[in-house]
Amino acid sequence: MSTEDTPEKKQGKFNKELSEKTELQTSPFDGPADGQGVELASPGRKHFFQIRPGKINKVWTTRLFDEDGEEVEYVIQADEDLRLRIFDKIDDNVSYKALVPCCNWYGTEFLWVPTIKPKGGSKLAAQTAQKAIGLGQKGWIKCVWKNNATGWVVRKYPGETDKKPEFSKMSYGDIIDQVFENKFIESLDHEALEEYRKPRSK
Repeated sequence: MSTEDTPEKKQGKFNKELSEKTELQTSPFDGPADGQGVELASPGRKHFFQIRPGKINKVWTTRLFDEDGEEVEYVIQADEDLRLRIFDKIDDNVSYKALVPCCNWYGTEFLWVPTIKPKGGSKLAAQTAQKAIGLGQKGWIKCVWKNNATGWVVRKYPGETDKKPEFSKMSYGDIIDQVFENKFIESLDHEALEEYRKPRSK
């Protein structure tokens, strides 16, 4: 196949293959719609919901301040060597998270991004998130964050129902792209990293 036949990956888009590669490189534990499409949200206030079937990708993320002083979550997409250099540049201010597409009882789709491997955090939080993901792919659940000692508390829908979640036809990657709006760090010269290093007035 010539290079002309090989489509180049567009910058600032979710890279599913790299996410899955990152997942293999990551060690086990050591410790209502607004009309704009899918939103980033916690499931706590989303009534009963289900999780889209299929593989759930996991990624490293970081929360950094933008030039307006607002904290923004970015997905870090890079091979291992570059990823570690990015981590160093932001003082290891990172978390390993799952990208979980959900749809609630009323047809509102949202992306839940629970921490799967917190830096120095509790294993319980991640274990209960994993449990919730498994149950949410099988049926309707409610899921509420309690605290670090309890984690996510999951309750299955009482009784039986024939109601089905109204997932859109958007691809998994398109959902991630929409939610993160090109907030992907793929190099050491990303503007968010440069902003992080600027001194801040007190």
